Amino acid sequence: MASLMTSSADAPMNRGKLHALAALATVLAIVSSPCSAAVFKCVAGNGQASYQALPCENEERRVELHARDPAPGEQAAARTRVRKEQRFVTEIESEREAARRSARSELKRNDEERQAQALRCAGYQERAERADADARMHLRRNRYKRDHELRARTLRDRYFSECFAAD
Repeated sequence: MASLMTSSADAPMNRGKLHALAALATVLAIVSSPCSAAVFKCVAGNGQASYQALPCENEERRVELHARDPAPGEQAAARTRVRKEQRFVTEIESEREAARRSARSELKRNDEERQAQALRCAGYQERAERADADARMHLRRNRYKRDHELRARTLRDRYFSECFAAD
């Protein structure tokens, strides 16, 4: 019983909390209370409709639309739809980001392959020129000269088939 009783020193503090809670509850009740507003559909002379909060100037063509707060079941269904659509959008965005990453890696891989092919083709040209220079060093027609000429021809054929024809 003693725990239920409050001392006189605690009373002002409890009253202050009580007043604060009452003020908060009042504010929440006012803010969360349903607001009804009239919406007027006004039709212009050309047949174009507009919606406004004030009554129409042309009284004979005025149509009053009654706005209402949705029922709790409608609100729950709307929240469910929103969550479902948010999950769907998140899923689409993650798939889009995965596709972007895949495209970037594909471009990087293609670029690396092009660079490797360019180096390989430059190597074919360089080695063919070196083989031609080696063949020119041999003045007589001998086996070494023929070997260098054959090697240069083979490298040029590779260059043509792998590098020139690929472009």
